[in-house]
Amino acid sequence: MKHLNKVIILFVLIFSVAISAQNTNGKAYYIVKNTVKMNFGNRQISEAQKAMIQERINSMSTNNFVLSFNKNSSLYAEEEKLEQDQGNGIMAQRMGMVKMILNQGSGGKLYKNNIDNTYKNQLDLYGKLFLIQDSLKTIDWKITDDIKTIGKHTCFKATAIIKNRGLPTNFRPGEQQTDDSREDRKIADEMIIVTAWFTLDIPVSQGPAMYYGLPGLILEVNAGNTTILCSKIELNKEGETVNPPKKGKKINQEKYDELVKKKAKEIRENFQRGRGALGRRGN
Repeated sequence: MKHLNKVIILFVLIFSVAISAQNTNGKAYYIVKNTVKMNFGNRQISEAQKAMIQERINSMSTNNFVLSFNKNSSLYAEEEKLEQDQGNGIMAQRMGMVKMILNQGSGGKLYKNNIDNTYKNQLDLYGKLFLIQDSLKTIDWKITDDIKTIGKHTCFKATAIIKNRGLPTNFRPGEQQTDDSREDRKIADEMIIVTAWFTLDIPVSQGPAMYYGLPGLILEVNAGNTTILCSKIELNKEGETVNPPKKGKKINQEKYDELVKKKAKEIRENFQRGRGALGRRGN
């Protein structure tokens, strides 16, 4: 029975690609959510304040992106959104720091090219523009027997194991590293299972973020703390022009990752020094 299911899926794959060859240009809109649970430690904070802070974190951790795609390339860019006023005082400073860490490399434009297997990722890191240029890493997808509908599109499930480059689930910015917090931060270096759902109605090997390499457009991704879901698709019969970003200091991914870690360390140290100064003034 299992063998028969695989045969049926293979037939559907081939048939869908044949009848949908024209649906290779357009835009896909995604909602990206990062699940980050705040760890308040032993701080004397009311439940109402905790709920308010968590709500702000959730708001800052949800973003909208647009994927412009054609048969050979795609451009994944964040939609602009109104900035929320965080107010003044120590809490506002802390929320501002959290926002910087959550959105490190935000407002980016990620260009992927299937012909030469390269990408260009334009990112604003704490006010400085970078252009990461590197080779796409092959994702070893395993297509399963599972099928579900997203919107009006029949989708097939695929899984892969990749290195998690996201935030730890238990996020405690600015804290001294304890044994617990070190364990939390190890999550960022672990291998995680990625689940993707793709549709053969749009037979392009593209998807949101760094996900690609399946025989159809990826409409949903679940990876660690991150969920990416397509909310709308606009197809263009006349073709979609996809141009790579050009501005920014050119750098490869390894050097950029080192720079991010260094900058995050500087922010934590500055936060600790600032908190110490406030404590001395209060005595």
